Amino acid sequence: MKLKNTLLIALTVFSFAFAKAQVSAECGNMLSLFAEDAKAKNYDAAYKQLNPLIEKCPDASLAIYQYGEQIYEHRLRKNIGAKKDNVDGLLQMLNTQVSNYPDKVDVTRKKIEIARNMQKYDVGTSEEQFQMLHELFTNDRGNFTDPNGMIVYFKLAEMQFKETKLNLQTLFKIYDELTAQIESLQDERSKVVAGLLSKQEISALTEKEEQTIGNQEANLKNYGKVMGSVNGTLGELADCDKLIPLYDADFEANKTSKEWLSNVLVRLQKKDCTDAPLYIKSVKALHAINPSAKTAYGLGNIAASTKEKFQYWDQAIELGIDNDAKATIYYKKGNIYKGQGQYASARREYLNATALRPSFGQPYLKIADMVANSTDSCGANPLEKRAVYWLAARYAEKAARVDPSLKSNATRAAAAYNGAAPGKRDVFSNSNYNTGDTITFNCWVGESVRIPNF
Repeated sequence: MKLKNTLLIALTVFSFAFAKAQVSAECGNMLSLFAEDAKAKNYDAAYKQLNPLIEKCPDASLAIYQYGEQIYEHRLRKNIGAKKDNVDGLLQMLNTQVSNYPDKVDVTRKKIEIARNMQKYDVGTSEEQFQMLHELFTNDRGNFTDPNGMIVYFKLAEMQFKETKLNLQTLFKIYDELTAQIESLQDERSKVVAGLLSKQEISALTEKEEQTIGNQEANLKNYGKVMGSVNGTLGELADCDKLIPLYDADFEANKTSKEWLSNVLVRLQKKDCTDAPLYIKSVKALHAINPSAKTAYGLGNIAASTKEKFQYWDQAIELGIDNDAKATIYYKKGNIYKGQGQYASARREYLNATALRPSFGQPYLKIADMVANSTDSCGANPLEKRAVYWLAARYAEKAARVDPSLKSNATRAAAAYNGAAPGKRDVFSNSNYNTGDTITFNCWVGESVRIPNF
């Protein structure tokens, strides 16, 4: 009897193992056929296999749900089948990737996709969609890099404000944090581009480096679009003529509040409302109760003399003001030096600004303008004097490549400078110069250009 029971148990275990092996083999075959169709973008055929595969082999592979995501996106794009069924299917594919394969997918990116699709296809409330993205941005900002996710997040935030579910200060806080994130990502990518462009001035880039520039410039373009969209979404609400009355009405009640005054200064500085009486009295009020780098910067902005401006701005830098404000200080000092005709000092300040904020293209345009205005003082002969325009064009091109918001103006400027530079006939008719020769300028510019291969 004991032997019979042992044999029965053994047969049961064997049968279960055999059945499991059979199911695994069957799942493997189903998965292989499904993946083959999906990979070939034969989505109609793959769709017919998707649900049977999920029912029979739900844990067979992450690929089921990744391809499933593509299938439902295709059906929604092409208006195939019932829209609600396709939306539900897409969200199921995304949620399953997050819940079942958190170690194999970028969870934050997938959750952003879920919230974006909920907003796009009107699933759930706008408040639920906002809270999903707000939580992701708050808890995992480093991975919140999806440009479309950023756009949707801020649009939903503004919607919450309009529905009185967010106050204005919270909306501005989200705006500040989101734009800081975008600027940080732009700076990362601009730093890579600027470094490779500097290398290109000395030697040829490898194919991989050229590709890197292309990829990073595409990223910069996308983040430039996000910044434009976010600023457009905030709209006139953040303009000086709207902000000033809004804050001015509350000044007397808050003139001893460090937090309130700090927020006002940040907001007015960001919109360059620094000549408004509200800005002046807010700076002075905050400096009286809490002298700091921020108030020193503010006092520099309203100072009457250049000497006083520089003293306060230098004090702000010494007191450890943030890099964004520090870059702005260097830029403002550069503008003052430029206006005084002190081009070498202006360039130093402008380059200090770009070192701190690599995606800041305006300083490069300012340098290009100074270089282009130096043809009379630079170069030993007419050809060398006009060669200065090649250097001006180089700075303008750099502005266009690191700062997408300036691309149109900077590209036009570079074309104008190149048009004013020596042409093929000018070089070939001058026996002292050949293509590829280097011309060094011994004026304030102190840089070199290489005669291009025409």
